[in-house]
Amino acid sequence: MAFANETVVANIKPLDGAMVRRFTAGSAITPGDAVCMSSDGAIDPADSDALATNTVVGIALVPRNQGTAYAAGDVVDVVVHGPVKCATGGTPGAYAYTCATAGQMAESAGTKSLIVGFVESATVVFVRPTPITLS
Repeated sequence: MAFANETVVANIKPLDGAMVRRFTAGSAITPGDAVCMSSDGAIDPADSDALATNTVVGIALVPRNQGTAYAAGDVVDVVVHGPVKCATGGTPGAYAYTCATAGQMAESAGTKSLIVGFVESATVVFVRPTPITLS
């Protein structure tokens, strides 16, 4: 099974020790998305294709109203450090990188990828953003 973001919203959750912060969404965000901070202070899905959308803050959690997505202007809970259940098919010990598909993560670095964290298990990513561009 290939590494991917969890698509079952009910399965996405912070684990013991996770640090959660609240941010305002600048655009639509899906729970489990890797998110970045934009120059306006809002967060958007991280996308390694553009520097402006590739500064990782963490991973978006499920909306408090138990909805399936966030809209621009919504308050978003984000794991900024620590373990979060948010993936499928992970390889323990691998890194989780941003990729060219907005919000998604990959275990292989692209030319502009940043590290979101490392994979603890098939379903858990330990969020530990590394703000350097890999080449």
